[in-house]
Amino acid sequence: MPSFRVSRVAVVAWSLALAGLSCSETATAPPISRLPGAAFAATTAPAAGTTIVLHGTVLTPDGVLTRGYVGIADGRITSVSTTRPDAPDAGWVNTDGIILPGFVDLHNHVPWNVLPRWKPSHLFADQSQWANDPEFLRVSAPFDAILSSSFCDMNAWGELRALVGGTTSIMATRKIACIHGFVRNLDFNSGFYGTIQLNREHIYDVSVDQFPPASDSVRRAQFVLLARSLINSPLYDALAMHVAEGTDTVAEEQFTFLRSQQLLSAKGILIHGVSLGPEDFQAMAAAGTALVWSPRSNIELYGTTADIGAALDAGVEIALAPDWAITGSSNMLDELKTAAAWNHDRLGGRLSDRQLVDMVTSVPARIAGIDDEVGVIRPGLRADLLILSGDPDTPYRSVVRASPEDVQLVLIAGVPLYGERGLVGHFWNRADLEDIAFEDGSKTLATPAAGFVAAQVAARLTDALSLQGSSLAPLTDPRLP
Repeated sequence: MPSFRVSRVAVVAWSLALAGLSCSETATAPPISRLPGAAFAATTAPAAGTTIVLHGTVLTPDGVLTRGYVGIADGRITSVSTTRPDAPDAGWVNTDGIILPGFVDLHNHVPWNVLPRWKPSHLFADQSQWANDPEFLRVSAPFDAILSSSFCDMNAWGELRALVGGTTSIMATRKIACIHGFVRNLDFNSGFYGTIQLNREHIYDVSVDQFPPASDSVRRAQFVLLARSLINSPLYDALAMHVAEGTDTVAEEQFTFLRSQQLLSAKGILIHGVSLGPEDFQAMAAAGTALVWSPRSNIELYGTTADIGAALDAGVEIALAPDWAITGSSNMLDELKTAAAWNHDRLGGRLSDRQLVDMVTSVPARIAGIDDEVGVIRPGLRADLLILSGDPDTPYRSVVRASPEDVQLVLIAGVPLYGERGLVGHFWNRADLEDIAFEDGSKTLATPAAGFVAAQVAARLTDALSLQGSSLAPLTDPRLP
């Protein structure tokens, strides 16, 4: 295998490819401390046109290639085959792992994931109940206290928590210019639209506090106008809305309102849907509206989750996402295991392992309108890829059962960003690599591509949270069964 390392020029090019930034952008919030220039020191840059070739069990839309090859050049997939490609100058990654698309997370609250896990002492009936509960207000107070001074570090830690679980695209974060995203930020600086200016994404995420209560008729009218304009605009591919989060009439009224205003559409993505019944899901399916399912957080807060059986009966497309790590899963791999357990216990095993994997790859990409960029392994798409350890004879089952310790390599835009030191180290100087410790071992982060040193971010956040009587959440939770 050729030793294949990056130069300073290549690092800059890769960083721009990941961030999709305009050179005219300036930060409006305290930036993450960037690495000194010496940390980007060059050895030998790869020759122009050099490719990377991954070898392993490849999960493609058309089937499993048990001894397959994936060629990558210029940030995109160039070939997928069962025969060794003719690429003598390529950087080869020979692995006995499973190669699949990076996970697409359509429901997260990235900077919140610095806070420790919260176990509520009782259940709630809707989102406003726990959001105003004294217990949660105590838990969340440190977030508000450090937000203005530490936001970029908070977002970096949240993105890193997603990355270690295989996520390569995520939403949502706040629209602040320092958020350049080493994990793609789908609602802000995804990099899918060239060297874009900020706030030019094709997905609009309606946050919880943007959905007005029924008592506020003025804001409701404004919301309808905004939603209709987004649905009718050719510039937007998807409109994501937090709806029916809870079990009571308050939660259900949100959906009834959307339906009464003809706001269910093929661009619609409803997040949560806990209170919805068969008729509601039938209305969604008729309009082409999709669902994002976040079972662990729903169960922690409300004691139940969306009626996935009814959604499947109606033909609703369903994506899976963690919500946040405070009451949800730390990462997509953990959320997959939560969904698999619910599928076994409550759905009679109705969902296959492949369907579960599709719910974190191809389905979210499709419903977000980015399936022409990511979500499957196909020539021409972005090389946002994940390699996991696992049994090649049962690859989908292996993905569902995988933990962050099983991550061998994560690439975004063809950049080997994170994974086993033996793999990441083929592409970077030793000084560019930072070890990330876990309970059962360690992984390695390519700090020039990330744009920060994780240990430095952790130290600053630990100090800031400690002053508020809190602590920094670990990158992963204890291993789930």
